[in-house]
Amino acid sequence: MAASDPAPTKTPASAPAPNSRRRGRPPADAASAVPEERVLHLAFESFAEFGYEGTTVRELAKRLGVSHNLLNVRFGSKADLWRRAVDWRVARFGAPVFSVFDRTDLDPESRLRLLVHRFCGWAAENPSFISISHAEGRRSTWRLDYLVALYIQPFKHSLDALFGEVLAIRPMRGISSSAFMAMLVQGVGFYFASTPMLEALGVGEEADPEAIPQRVGQFADTLLAGLLGPASSMAVPDRQADAIPVT
Repeated sequence: MAASDPAPTKTPASAPAPNSRRRGRPPADAASAVPEERVLHLAFESFAEFGYEGTTVRELAKRLGVSHNLLNVRFGSKADLWRRAVDWRVARFGAPVFSVFDRTDLDPESRLRLLVHRFCGWAAENPSFISISHAEGRRSTWRLDYLVALYIQPFKHSLDALFGEVLAIRPMRGISSSAFMAMLVQGVGFYFASTPMLEALGVGEEADPEAIPQRVGQFADTLLAGLLGPASSMAVPDRQADAIPVT
Protein backbone atom coordinates (compact mmCIF):
# COMPACT_ATOMS: atom_id res chain seq x y z
CA MET A 1 0.00 0.00 0.00
CA ALA A 2 1.37 3.42 -0.91
CA ALA A 3 2.24 5.70 1.96
CA SER A 4 -0.20 8.26 0.69
CA ASP A 5 -3.12 5.83 0.74
CA PRO A 6 -5.44 6.33 3.72
CA ALA A 7 -5.76 3.46 6.09
CA PRO A 8 -9.06 1.59 5.66
CA THR A 9 -11.65 2.39 8.27
CA LYS A 10 -12.89 -0.68 10.06
CA THR A 11 -16.46 -0.85 11.26
CA PRO A 12 -16.79 -2.64 14.59
CA ALA A 13 -18.76 -5.86 14.28
CA SER A 14 -21.27 -4.61 16.81
CA ALA A 15 -22.00 -1.34 15.00
CA PRO A 16 -25.29 -1.26 13.08
CA ALA A 17 -25.15 -0.88 9.32
CA PRO A 18 -26.32 2.47 7.90
CA ASN A 19 -30.14 2.94 7.92
CA SER A 20 -30.57 -0.22 9.92
CA ARG A 21 -33.42 -0.59 12.39
CA ARG A 22 -34.23 -2.93 15.21
CA ARG A 23 -35.74 -6.22 14.17
CA GLY A 24 -39.55 -6.12 14.34
CA ARG A 25 -39.80 -2.32 14.44
CA PRO A 26 -41.63 -0.71 11.49
CA PRO A 27 -39.55 1.63 9.32
CA ALA A 28 -39.57 5.28 10.33
CA ASP A 29 -41.69 6.32 7.35
CA ALA A 30 -44.20 3.47 7.65
CA ALA A 31 -46.95 5.63 9.14
CA SER A 32 -46.93 8.03 6.20
CA ALA A 33 -46.82 5.12 3.76
CA VAL A 34 -50.18 3.77 4.97
CA PRO A 35 -53.03 5.47 3.07
CA GLU A 36 -55.01 7.82 5.31
CA GLU A 37 -58.28 6.26 4.18
CA ARG A 38 -57.14 2.84 5.38
CA VAL A 39 -56.19 4.20 8.80
CA LEU A 40 -59.48 6.07 9.23
CA HIS A 41 -61.55 3.13 8.01
CA LEU A 42 -59.88 0.70 10.40
CA ALA A 43 -60.12 3.21 13.26
CA PHE A 44 -63.81 3.81 12.63
CA GLU A 45 -64.62 0.11 12.45
CA SER A 46 -62.66 -0.51 15.66
CA PHE A 47 -64.47 2.26 17.53
CA ALA A 48 -67.78 0.82 16.32
CA GLU A 49 -66.95 -2.75 17.32
CA PHE A 50 -65.07 -2.24 20.59
CA GLY A 51 -66.20 1.22 21.70
CA TYR A 52 -63.99 4.19 22.41
CA GLU A 53 -62.57 2.80 25.65
CA GLY A 54 -62.00 -0.64 24.13
CA THR A 55 -60.02 0.71 21.16
CA THR A 56 -56.32 1.40 21.59
CA VAL A 57 -53.96 3.22 19.24
CA ARG A 58 -51.35 0.58 19.96
CA GLU A 59 -53.60 -2.21 18.67
CA LEU A 60 -54.58 -0.15 15.63
CA ALA A 61 -50.92 0.48 14.86
CA LYS A 62 -50.17 -3.23 15.21
CA ARG A 63 -52.90 -4.11 12.70
CA LEU A 64 -51.58 -1.46 10.31
CA GLY A 65 -47.98 -2.54 10.71
CA VAL A 66 -46.73 0.81 12.02
CA SER A 67 -45.39 2.16 15.28
CA HIS A 68 -48.10 3.54 17.56
CA ASN A 69 -45.84 6.52 18.28
CA LEU A 70 -45.66 7.30 14.58
CA LEU A 71 -49.44 6.95 14.34
CA ASN A 72 -49.77 9.45 17.17
CA VAL A 73 -47.51 11.88 15.36
CA ARG A 74 -49.54 11.64 12.18
CA PHE A 75 -53.09 11.62 13.63
CA GLY A 76 -52.70 13.03 17.13
CA SER A 77 -54.32 11.59 20.24
CA LYS A 78 -56.94 8.85 20.29
CA ALA A 79 -59.58 11.56 20.68
CA ASP A 80 -58.25 13.32 17.58
CA LEU A 81 -58.29 10.04 15.66
CA TRP A 82 -61.91 9.41 16.72
CA ARG A 83 -62.96 12.83 15.43
CA ARG A 84 -61.03 12.38 12.19
CA ALA A 85 -62.56 8.93 11.61
CA VAL A 86 -66.11 10.15 12.25
CA ASP A 87 -65.68 13.19 9.99
CA TRP A 88 -64.22 11.02 7.23
CA ARG A 89 -67.09 8.54 7.44
CA VAL A 90 -69.78 11.20 7.29
CA ALA A 91 -68.07 13.02 4.43
CA ARG A 92 -67.77 9.81 2.44
CA PHE A 93 -71.25 8.38 2.94
CA GLY A 94 -73.51 11.17 4.20
CA ALA A 95 -73.90 13.36 1.12
CA PRO A 96 -76.74 11.40 -0.57
CA VAL A 97 -78.90 11.91 2.52
CA PHE A 98 -78.06 15.52 3.38
CA SER A 99 -78.37 16.63 -0.25
CA VAL A 100 -82.10 15.80 -0.31
CA PHE A 101 -82.84 18.89 1.80
CA ASP A 102 -81.58 21.04 -1.10
CA ARG A 103 -83.65 19.37 -3.82
CA THR A 104 -85.57 22.41 -5.05
CA ASP A 105 -86.88 20.38 -8.00
CA LEU A 106 -89.11 18.36 -5.65
CA ASP A 107 -92.13 19.44 -3.63
CA PRO A 108 -91.86 19.11 0.18
CA GLU A 109 -93.70 15.80 0.43
CA SER A 110 -91.63 14.20 -2.30
CA ARG A 111 -88.46 15.45 -0.61
CA LEU A 112 -89.55 13.91 2.69
CA ARG A 113 -90.37 10.59 1.06
CA LEU A 114 -87.05 10.52 -0.79
CA LEU A 115 -85.21 11.49 2.40
CA VAL A 116 -86.67 8.56 4.33
CA HIS A 117 -85.82 6.10 1.57
CA ARG A 118 -82.28 7.39 1.33
CA PHE A 119 -81.80 7.38 5.10
CA CYS A 120 -82.95 3.75 5.31
CA GLY A 121 -80.49 2.91 2.52
CA TRP A 122 -77.73 4.76 4.36
CA ALA A 123 -78.53 2.86 7.57
CA ALA A 124 -78.25 -0.44 5.71
CA GLU A 125 -74.94 0.60 4.18
CA ASN A 126 -73.41 1.96 7.40
CA PRO A 127 -74.15 -0.41 10.31
CA SER A 128 -70.91 0.59 12.03
CA PHE A 129 -72.06 4.23 12.24
CA ILE A 130 -75.30 3.02 13.79
CA SER A 131 -73.23 1.10 16.36
CA ILE A 132 -71.27 4.23 17.29
CA SER A 133 -74.44 6.33 17.45
CA HIS A 134 -76.11 3.78 19.72
CA ALA A 135 -73.10 3.44 22.03
CA GLU A 136 -72.44 7.18 22.34
CA GLY A 137 -76.12 8.12 22.62
CA ARG A 138 -76.52 6.33 25.95
CA ARG A 139 -73.98 8.41 27.88
CA SER A 140 -73.14 12.07 28.24
CA THR A 141 -69.61 12.43 26.85
CA TRP A 142 -67.61 14.83 24.72
CA ARG A 143 -68.10 12.39 21.87
CA LEU A 144 -71.89 12.66 22.09
CA ASP A 145 -71.54 16.46 22.22
CA TYR A 146 -69.41 16.27 19.07
CA LEU A 147 -71.90 14.11 17.18
CA VAL A 148 -74.85 16.26 18.22
CA ALA A 149 -73.23 19.61 17.47
CA LEU A 150 -71.77 18.72 14.07
CA TYR A 151 -74.22 16.21 12.63
CA ILE A 152 -77.34 15.30 14.59
CA GLN A 153 -78.56 18.79 15.48
CA PRO A 154 -78.04 20.22 11.96
CA PHE A 155 -79.93 17.25 10.52
CA LYS A 156 -82.73 17.76 13.04
CA HIS A 157 -83.01 21.47 12.17
CA SER A 158 -83.30 20.62 8.48
CA LEU A 159 -85.87 17.90 9.22
CA ASP A 160 -87.89 20.32 11.38
CA ALA A 161 -87.98 22.77 8.50
CA LEU A 162 -89.04 20.05 6.05
CA PHE A 163 -91.76 18.85 8.44
CA GLY A 164 -93.02 22.43 8.56
CA GLU A 165 -93.12 22.69 4.78
CA VAL A 166 -95.08 19.44 4.50
CA LEU A 167 -97.54 20.50 7.22
CA ALA A 168 -98.21 23.70 5.31
CA ILE A 169 -99.66 21.73 2.40
CA ARG A 170 -101.11 18.58 4.00
CA PRO A 171 -101.74 16.92 7.38
CA MET A 172 -99.23 14.51 8.87
CA ARG A 173 -98.99 12.54 12.09
CA GLY A 174 -97.94 14.62 15.08
CA ILE A 175 -94.58 13.08 15.92
CA SER A 176 -91.51 15.10 16.77
CA SER A 177 -88.53 15.08 14.46
CA SER A 178 -86.33 13.68 17.24
CA ALA A 179 -88.71 10.75 17.78
CA PHE A 180 -88.84 10.08 14.05
CA MET A 181 -85.05 10.20 13.86
CA ALA A 182 -84.88 7.62 16.66
CA MET A 183 -87.15 5.33 14.64
CA LEU A 184 -84.82 5.71 11.66
CA VAL A 185 -81.53 5.27 13.50
CA GLN A 186 -82.32 2.99 16.42
CA GLY A 187 -85.14 1.18 14.64
CA VAL A 188 -84.17 0.69 11.01
CA GLY A 189 -80.47 1.17 11.72
CA PHE A 190 -80.43 -1.32 14.58
CA TYR A 191 -82.07 -3.94 12.37
CA PHE A 192 -79.35 -3.69 9.73
CA ALA A 193 -76.59 -3.57 12.36
CA SER A 194 -77.85 -6.72 14.09
CA THR A 195 -77.15 -9.57 11.70
CA PRO A 196 -76.21 -11.94 14.58
CA MET A 197 -79.62 -11.33 16.16
CA LEU A 198 -81.40 -12.10 12.88
CA GLU A 199 -79.41 -15.30 12.56
CA ALA A 200 -80.24 -16.27 16.16
CA LEU A 201 -83.92 -15.71 15.36
CA GLY A 202 -83.63 -17.99 12.37
CA VAL A 203 -84.27 -15.23 9.83
CA GLY A 204 -80.70 -14.66 8.73
CA GLU A 205 -81.79 -14.64 5.09
CA GLU A 206 -83.21 -11.17 5.76
CA ALA A 207 -79.62 -9.94 6.03
CA ASP A 208 -78.66 -11.40 2.66
CA PRO A 209 -77.14 -8.57 0.59
CA GLU A 210 -79.52 -9.35 -2.27
CA ALA A 211 -82.52 -8.94 0.03
CA ILE A 212 -81.41 -5.65 1.60
CA PRO A 213 -82.75 -3.27 -1.09
CA GLN A 214 -86.19 -4.81 -0.66
CA ARG A 215 -85.95 -4.49 3.12
CA VAL A 216 -84.90 -0.85 2.75
CA GLY A 217 -87.99 -0.13 0.67
CA GLN A 218 -90.26 -1.98 3.11
CA PHE A 219 -88.96 -0.03 6.10
CA ALA A 220 -89.18 3.31 4.32
CA ASP A 221 -92.70 2.67 3.00
CA THR A 222 -93.91 1.51 6.42
CA LEU A 223 -92.54 4.56 8.22
CA LEU A 224 -93.92 6.92 5.59
CA ALA A 225 -97.33 5.25 5.67
CA GLY A 226 -97.49 5.90 9.40
CA LEU A 227 -96.32 9.48 9.03
CA LEU A 228 -98.10 10.55 5.84
CA GLY A 229 -100.44 7.80 4.74
CA PRO A 230 -100.17 5.69 1.55
CA ALA A 231 -97.81 7.04 -1.10
CA SER A 232 -99.23 8.54 -4.25
CA SER A 233 -97.96 7.41 -7.64
CA MET A 234 -95.74 10.50 -7.82
CA ALA A 235 -94.48 10.42 -4.23
CA VAL A 236 -90.86 9.62 -5.03
CA PRO A 237 -90.40 10.37 -8.73
CA ASP A 238 -86.74 9.42 -8.91
CA ARG A 239 -86.64 6.63 -6.36
CA GLN A 240 -85.02 4.12 -8.70
CA ALA A 241 -82.56 6.62 -10.11
CA ASP A 242 -81.56 7.76 -6.63
CA ALA A 243 -81.36 4.33 -5.02
CA ILE A 244 -78.29 3.97 -2.81
CA PRO A 245 -76.24 0.91 -3.69
CA VAL A 246 -76.07 -1.43 -0.71
CA THR A 247 -73.23 -3.87 -0.31
